Amino acid sequence: MSPGPHSFVARMPNEPGALHKAAAVLKKHNGNIERIQYDTRIDPNTVFFELSAEEDDLQAALDELDAMGYLRRTLPVPAYLKFDITLPHVPGALFDFLEMITGTGTNIAYLDYDETVPRCGPLRVAVVIDDGSRASKLLDGLKSSYPLEIIEHSSVNEDLESTVFYVRFAQEVRALIPGVDEDFLLSFLNESNHIAQELTRRGEDPRKVLSSILDSGRMLNDSIRPGCADIRSLDVRGGKLHCIQFPCGGNSYLLDIGARIVIDTGFGAYREHLTACMRDIGWDRDAVDAVLITHADTDHCGSAWSLGAKVHMSPQAYDIASRCDRSHGSEAEGGLLETFYTRMIGLFSNADDTGPVELLDGGIGSINGFDVQAELDICGVNVIVIRGRGGHQEGQLFFLFPESHMIFTGDSLINFSSLTEERKEYMTLAKVLMTSVNVDSSKAKEERDLLLDLISKWQDDSGDPLIVCPGHGGVSVLKDDDLMPWP
Repeated sequence: MSPGPHSFVARMPNEPGALHKAAAVLKKHNGNIERIQYDTRIDPNTVFFELSAEEDDLQAALDELDAMGYLRRTLPVPAYLKFDITLPHVPGALFDFLEMITGTGTNIAYLDYDETVPRCGPLRVAVVIDDGSRASKLLDGLKSSYPLEIIEHSSVNEDLESTVFYVRFAQEVRALIPGVDEDFLLSFLNESNHIAQELTRRGEDPRKVLSSILDSGRMLNDSIRPGCADIRSLDVRGGKLHCIQFPCGGNSYLLDIGARIVIDTGFGAYREHLTACMRDIGWDRDAVDAVLITHADTDHCGSAWSLGAKVHMSPQAYDIASRCDRSHGSEAEGGLLETFYTRMIGLFSNADDTGPVELLDGGIGSINGFDVQAELDICGVNVIVIRGRGGHQEGQLFFLFPESHMIFTGDSLINFSSLTEERKEYMTLAKVLMTSVNVDSSKAKEERDLLLDLISKWQDDSGDPLIVCPGHGGVSVLKDDDLMPWP
């Protein structure tokens, strides 16, 4: 094990000196704290640490913290209890009750006790137990001492937000990514907190950040339903174009013009819906001649290797997909936000692992300020492969079909006006978590302007519109520098 940094999550009492005690243990065992985050507004009992230490020193420190009850090794399902309890009208009754509660590691969420006002009935109490398996033991202990009636006993309640927020957060992640173990959850929890810490420095509300992480998974999960993919079929030169818009994420296109070509595939979570669309238009899954990928964001290549056809993409896009880091190869490489987002959305969306690929590399000329990466012949269909400028993402490609007057632009062009509210809402989550969906905003603008100019010149030269197939939104044509629905 290297000296660090190593991450761990501490479960500490919300009392004076607790953090100091933990720091003293780490110092005692030669641990150098490199990151710490504690925010009682989110969760008063959870602290995140990253430190450098030699293996033996690290283990000794963790063992000592564990013995103190300060180390969180598991993330059990919490329980919420609401009950009415009758305390005897004697001095110290409340103290004895609270001592029993504290002795079981239970947090009180609600308690309204006023001895100066005569009570006509029992006292109502709500408590949260971060390990729900201990709920029965607590109830048995209380019942043996006091008259008690249970009002509510559940694993999910809004009152959990203020006492065991991160435990509840982890349980929601567990539901969104089935089959994960405790080590994964603790690691994901630590990374999520690090993102929230970074964005808080930039002025974001940490709860909004953490909610956006969960919303990214929830919305995607909730969107997976029969018939969720909207498919629109259009006549084009030489055949048919089928545009598929999924509820979340990018478009997929099925092109039947003498060759059967899939351009981008959507999230992996939609792979069955993509193949259902193929069946609906009469395609056999094994009859796909090629899969072309504009760029490596998971909502564009998430099921690329599930279709059984040769996948074509740039070397840079393949590296991004393999490394799970959308900033790879750009000036933002290694960025905390981009790296986390790529990994997170890949897990939530059940993305394919990378597989065999035809890399579109080299250079055979230029067009309107762009390098031409390759020229493909797919069953007699000519495709000009144009390399982007690295604005939205390094290695993004545009696919120009000159005979059919079509261009597929990835996320350099998006028809925002045609998006549903659901799709717009989902797109905003990425912007919250990364601050920008482009790895280089200035290059992205340059890329967009050059692309619009290329389309305009093509139309002027040919006399016919160039059909624009954007990364998100409906099929379009360019009119007065705006993307308008086509036809």
